[in-house]
Amino acid sequence: MEEKYIVALKEIKTPDITDNYSLQSWKSKAINIVTRIYGKDSKQEEQINLIRFKTYPTFGSYSPRGGSKTFGGGNNAAHCQKQATEVIDGLITDIKNFGIPEKDVAVNSDKINITVNQNQSQTINIKILVDALQNELTGRQLNEVQEIIEEDMDKQEKRKKIIDKIKSFGGDIASNVIANILTNPAIYGGM
Repeated sequence: MEEKYIVALKEIKTPDITDNYSLQSWKSKAINIVTRIYGKDSKQEEQINLIRFKTYPTFGSYSPRGGSKTFGGGNNAAHCQKQATEVIDGLITDIKNFGIPEKDVAVNSDKINITVNQNQSQTINIKILVDALQNELTGRQLNEVQEIIEEDMDKQEKRKKIIDKIKSFGGDIASNVIANILTNPAIYGGM
């Protein structure tokens, strides 16, 4: 997979940037590739977005004896091309030296976005789980489960304590929580 990314990056390594439109076109291609490699909102994407096209005004003066003189003007297209090439060179070197990085798990307010290195993305709606627990447990029972969740202990030990606690509430509670989760329309895209 590394080789495919390197080939894709080499294809955009030397852009022909002459104006803002050509820069934006190159940025779109570069960001599409970088997002596949590093994930959305990565530092590498930020580096690409920092490349800005600028034009400079032309100034002139008129003299009755000497005609007119102009100075200034132009743009920073050459600078943009150099920046673009250097950013892509850096990415290629990074992949060659360190391989494809693992992507971060981003956490939103009530959702967890999990991105697998194979470019598969899945969203788990935590609210579904919380609603299922709230529908089946009393306030005191919810507090007891919350206390276990907040305890500082090994993941496996915490899992066992939560299971034991839910079992202690009665045999129907666990099956009702699972039934609530599985029958929630949001699981099947009904939201």
